[in-house]
Amino acid sequence: MNKADLIDKIAAGCHINKTQAAGAIDTTVDSITSALKKGDRVALIGFGTFSVSQKKSPQRAQPADRSHNQDCGPQSSKIFRRGRTQEGGQPQQVGPRFFW
Repeated sequence: MNKADLIDKIAAGCHINKTQAAGAIDTTVDSITSALKKGDRVALIGFGTFSVSQKKSPQRAQPADRSHNQDCGPQSSKIFRRGRTQEGGQPQQVGPRFFW
């Protein structure tokens, strides 16, 4: 399913036009993105959780001078963890799913 298919489903299910459905999707994605940029966690019960994980800075060797390491700074990764399954309510036995 792509964005256009999702817009069609939301428009039909909520009895609104496609422009309003597209606006709702864009607002949702923008809100999640801005919360992740601030370092917040976004939990949608029954769907999943979006979060940001900070990793320590990696050390990389200079190609010309092997004795000198370059600090690349801390890095962050965006993580999506699926919510509980619909049938039975048992948690998924899968690790974090990365996106972006």
